[in-house]
Parts: sequence; C-alpha cells; structure tokens
Amino acid sequence: MVALGAERAEEFGEDESDGELADEDVGGYDGGSGGAPPDGADGSGGGELTPAGQAGASAEPRRLPGNRLINFLQGSWRELQRVQWPDRRQVVQATGVVIGFVIVAGVFLGVADQIAGKVVNLILK
Repeated sequence: MVALGAERAEEFGEDESDGELADEDVGGYDGGSGGAPPDGADGSGGGELTPAGQAGASAEPRRLPGNRLINFLQGSWRELQRVQWPDRRQVVQATGVVIGFVIVAGVFLGVADQIAGKVVNLILK
C-alpha cells in the first residue's frame, strides 16, 4: 500500500524521504548529533505547558534591545541586496499597464454612473 504523501512525491518527482528530513530540520533538532531534542522527543511525553516565568529560562541569554535593532537592520540590508530590482524598461512597462487599467476602470465607472443616473431619474419621474 502506498502512502498518500508518496503518491504526491512520485507525481512531482520527489523522494518521499526528503519530506521527512525537511520536517525534522524545521525544529532545529538534528536527530541526535548533539542538539537538544524538541519537546517530547526525549520520551517525557511532551505537550506540557510551561509557566510563563520558565519559558525562556533554559534558552539563550537575553539580548540587549539595541543589539536586536542592529541585527534587524543588518538582516533587512542583506534581504534588500538579494532583491532583483527592475530596470527602467520594466518600470515604464509596469507603469503603463497600471495607467491603462486606471483609464479602463474610470471609463467603466463613468458609463455605469451615467446609466445608473438615468435609471434613477426614470424611476423618480
């Protein structure tokens, strides 16, 4: 019997084990090579709620707010450098498309307004 996920993986030419590995990588647990297991993976049952005061007690130490701001700005700059900015031709073309749609929408709404106005005047007479 073939699992549903395997059928979709075969349909798209993927190996079914890739999805399983991706699921494990999401939590940051590397399957026993020194990283901490996710909640419940150590056999303790998991699913317990932790009190608010203890949620970050065993996590990494608290960082200064200025450090978070600097990290955010550096990450934003890196993302902006990855963006594929359009060239002048693409900008002009996109602007033309937008202006064209605005004109079409304006004509449509103008005609609809004229027709609706005439219908209302006929009803009120």
